[in-house]
Amino acid sequence: MKNEITNIDLAAVVEELQMLINGRVDKAFLINNEQNKELILKVHVPEKGSRELVISVGKYKYVTLTNYEREKPKLPPSFAMLLRKHLKNSKITKIEQINFDRILLIEFQNKYKLIAELFKDGNIIFLDENNTIIAPLRIEEWKDRRIAPKENYKFPPQKPLSPKNLEYSLAYELFEEYFIKNSDVECVRLLSRILGIAGIYAEEICERANIDKKKKNLNKEEIKQLFEKAKELFNEVYNNRKPQIIIKDGEYIDVQPIELKKYSDYEKKYYNSFLEAIDDYFAKFLALKEVKKEKSKLEEEIEKHEAILRRQLETLKKYKEESEENSLKGDLIYANYQLVEELLNAIRFARERKSWEEIKKIIRENKNHPILGLIENIDENSGKIVVRLKSEDMEERVALDIRKNAFENAEVYYEKAKKLKSKLEGIENAIELTKKKIEDLKKKSEEEIKEIEEKKMKKKKRKERKWYEKFKWTVINGFLVLAGKDAITNEILIKKYTDKDDIVFHADIQGAPFTVIKTEGREVDEDTLLEVAKFSVSHSKAWKLGYGAIDTYWVKPEQISKTPESGEYLKRGAFVIRGKRNYIRSVPLELGIGVIEYDGEIKITTAPPKTLEKSFIKYVLLKPSNKDKGKVVKELKKIFEDYGIDDEDILMALPPGGCEIIQPKP
Repeated sequence: MKNEITNIDLAAVVEELQMLINGRVDKAFLINNEQNKELILKVHVPEKGSRELVISVGKYKYVTLTNYEREKPKLPPSFAMLLRKHLKNSKITKIEQINFDRILLIEFQNKYKLIAELFKDGNIIFLDENNTIIAPLRIEEWKDRRIAPKENYKFPPQKPLSPKNLEYSLAYELFEEYFIKNSDVECVRLLSRILGIAGIYAEEICERANIDKKKKNLNKEEIKQLFEKAKELFNEVYNNRKPQIIIKDGEYIDVQPIELKKYSDYEKKYYNSFLEAIDDYFAKFLALKEVKKEKSKLEEEIEKHEAILRRQLETLKKYKEESEENSLKGDLIYANYQLVEELLNAIRFARERKSWEEIKKIIRENKNHPILGLIENIDENSGKIVVRLKSEDMEERVALDIRKNAFENAEVYYEKAKKLKSKLEGIENAIELTKKKIEDLKKKSEEEIKEIEEKKMKKKKRKERKWYEKFKWTVINGFLVLAGKDAITNEILIKKYTDKDDIVFHADIQGAPFTVIKTEGREVDEDTLLEVAKFSVSHSKAWKLGYGAIDTYWVKPEQISKTPESGEYLKRGAFVIRGKRNYIRSVPLELGIGVIEYDGEIKITTAPPKTLEKSFIKYVLLKPSNKDKGKVVKELKKIFEDYGIDDEDILMALPPGGCEIIQPKP
């Protein structure tokens, strides 16, 4: 089974990770598993919500966006804390693969960089803007590279060719020259070396070119064919992916971004994105590892009790046989009562006059005697003789105590049989208990394994967001009110979701979002305008700066233009306002957060106090603060726990910057 991604896989991953560009880092987590470490960056992506980027190093090396829940440590390791400190709220500006190697580079708006090396044991390195290592996940050293704090980070040597430069004529010249110079080497090995690709892809290129992978000394036409098929394969990786998991005998064995001839006859599971395929593959793969480990423990416990059961059954069988044997010997004594009595009397009589040696000699000399001939052995130490007794078709060797008569000897055997029978009942009860224990363990095994599978394979429930939840939103006096979150959503709000009858607010401070009242042709009263004005200023930069009040104004949509004045340039999210601005002066920054029934669901959002009191089910008031937003989210989640509100719902609703709760309401 595949346990790490290749450089071709990483190329596909990086293409799909571009969706994280402009996303802001919320938190970093580091999970130490038994054989790998997973760094998780929780990133808030405009219009897409929170996503978790997973970078795994160790035995299992991969990069993905995960939809699966992971149990995160309550006390984050120092590496995770370092990333939180430096990357909190920082925007991702670049994600790329370095030199078509298994190296991922992520750059942030504040100039920090994160490097993930997915070769050998793997490593994650945090750099400053000058490529100086701030901290690696682990220190490493080679003859030409050292990964340690304060060292300058160096990339490993680059391969001669990569998919990005194959279109140049010089690329083919290098390719052809390499094959001619190394004509005594198998073509599959040459492909792997010059392109820096795994053997599976080198073999694929050979197969697509209809050239035996072990062929040497290729002619120019064959070299050209390999080159073209390599370009074709790379083009599929970048532009025509068919993400899939390969399945054999019901188990995942590989995950690929494209179709490979090697797997043409295998069962496959296709995906819309390669990231999703990788996420499913490694989640299942690692879950199976956990399951097998737990299963092994439970099987060991079951095996221990099965061994106990085997011993108990053997003891039961032995006691049954011994009980039956003792009963039989007692019966044989009674069946031969007269004979046994005579024999015992004879031995006792002889013992009064002769030594044991003399008696043994007499017995040896009288083997054909009808009574003495029955004696097989004498144990003078215990005063017992062993005789052969018959009854119908049975014959058994029976030990007799010469100090006891026939009746007493029979009773000894019956007593032994009785004691063994009483032990049988205890053993049978113990056997039933052991069987039940095994049954319970097997049931527990099934349940625990299922629980582990469910826990490890538990997907997060991603809420289906309504179109208006892409923005800051609220409901004031029955009007839906929307505000941009950033430059991107600001532009989308005005261009796509603002109609001619709507009213557009803008706080009189640089960088404030547009706030739109969706009027649907209805007249808007002064009370609504004032409440929306409060919502507008509270979701502006003024909140973060701790202002008590600022001016805001409203205009009609036709007054907003994307066409700048001559010689001017408009940044993304910015517009030109022309005509009269309807100012509302000294609008107080008053805001709270609460739950409201809207669109057939219970939702959490913000609103000014008067609106909260009038329309919301439950709410609290907020004020600007430097308090950690994560702590505020936890407090709010506790307050609204009866309404199924999660962290992301709260985070998406809160105003920019910090805040704290000032007035809980029932």
